[in-house]
Amino acid sequence: MVTVAPNSSSVPEPPHSFRDEIHALVNATTPRLFAVVEEYTTEDGDRDARVTAWGLAHEDGSAQVATVSGGLRMSLRNPERAAQLISMCPGSVGSLVWPQAESGTGGLLA
Repeated sequence: MVTVAPNSSSVPEPPHSFRDEIHALVNATTPRLFAVVEEYTTEDGDRDARVTAWGLAHEDGSAQVATVSGGLRMSLRNPERAAQLISMCPGSVGSLVWPQAESGTGGLLA
């Protein structure tokens, strides 16, 4: 039995318009990146914040979230649920920040 390496020149190059369509498909279905931020009061009484998780929001409204520490991954019905979960911790307020949002809005959603 002889193994033949695939010849890349035997596969026809797709037309440029097809590559554009693929690019448009990827851009249209790319999940949106968001941060889950926890705001809390320090022992000194000052307000502070930290990014506790990063998430991807999908077209269907669902979200995949992973904590910064790597200890927890969640599949949620919507991104806002991640902020609600943080807000359940005593003294903490959770919010979502969308890095792609315009700076005038502060990127805040919830």
